[in-house]
Amino acid sequence: MRTGLAIIAPILTVIGKDLGLSTIELAWLAAIPVLCFSFLAPITLFLYRLGSIDRVISVAMWVLAISLLFRATGSVYTLFSFTLLMGIAVAVLNVTLPAWVKLHGGQHSGVITGTYAMLMGIVSAFALWLAAPLSSMTEYGWQFAMLPWGLLALICAIWWQVRLRDKQLRDFDQNSRSSWIKLLRNFRAWQVTLFFGLQAMNAYAAGTWIPTILLDRGFNLITAGSIVAIIGLFGAIAATYVPQLATNRLDQRGILWFFSAMTAIGYFGLLVDSGWRLVFWVALSLFGQAATFPLSLILVVLRSKSATETQSLSTMMQAIGYLIAATGPLLMGVLFHLTGEWVLGLAMMLGIVGLQAIAAAGAGRPGGVSG
Repeated sequence: MRTGLAIIAPILTVIGKDLGLSTIELAWLAAIPVLCFSFLAPITLFLYRLGSIDRVISVAMWVLAISLLFRATGSVYTLFSFTLLMGIAVAVLNVTLPAWVKLHGGQHSGVITGTYAMLMGIVSAFALWLAAPLSSMTEYGWQFAMLPWGLLALICAIWWQVRLRDKQLRDFDQNSRSSWIKLLRNFRAWQVTLFFGLQAMNAYAAGTWIPTILLDRGFNLITAGSIVAIIGLFGAIAATYVPQLATNRLDQRGILWFFSAMTAIGYFGLLVDSGWRLVFWVALSLFGQAATFPLSLILVVLRSKSATETQSLSTMMQAIGYLIAATGPLLMGVLFHLTGEWVLGLAMMLGIVGLQAIAAAGAGRPGGVSG
């Protein structure tokens, strides 16, 4: 789910030079999937006519595999077209997985959420780590760097297809298709949505541009990608049990504020410091983000009473939250294009963490969206 997005960051400059794309065009390339996550989240509810969450996930996995494989064919048209298709597939998976966890996870929802968030982080970290070396191994460059992750998605799609034949599937409540609209008048649902959107805005901006920022600060391409990948790998592992810690508390505000503060300190260090100390500041910011992502997912489970309500809250959170998130890479790209430096972009990200902490005050408070 995350490799298609993660792999772009270390090789953005390579893709730009090869295809003649500007900084703003590259920013749009990074933003397309996130915009899909937003605009398509409500539409995914109609896919439950296929009969079950498991079957919807299976179809989405096949679309994801096809898009990742064909995106690596090497033209501007296929790059943007199959990035769009990839975004559609992941948009469906984003909405269905929290509902799948609520339906099947029971009291283990925190562990399951932490595990799949960790696995996404680990695989994304390897994609980041290998992107630059793979792009320099053959004459196919960045296309070759993308190919392994399409093959991995194909294996996953086949596995899930086999699983469909071996398990009695549970149908999802079809009445959930319209219930998310009611949450637009729910203040608590808006607080959860804003927390998710603001943390995702920073995460996608950082994931897209931090390797390039390090490149501009004197690191080489492979080193910059490796730093972000290794830190992301350890961050994902360290954050595995963070959702479980959250589920053991009635009030999640303290844990949300702690990791938001960690992210803010990291961004401040990136803003004012230089040299190899930047690795420490990148580590702080990415560790904070690695924790707030699964926390925002488990909030959907904790603030809802049933799988139907989880589905509705997840749809609202991702439809609006990812629309907010898509502006992160774009704004960072535009600010750099206008000023030629990253100061304003990093200051913007620091301010967003402040807003994220304000949203956490309501999102982490005990109670559910339905009272």
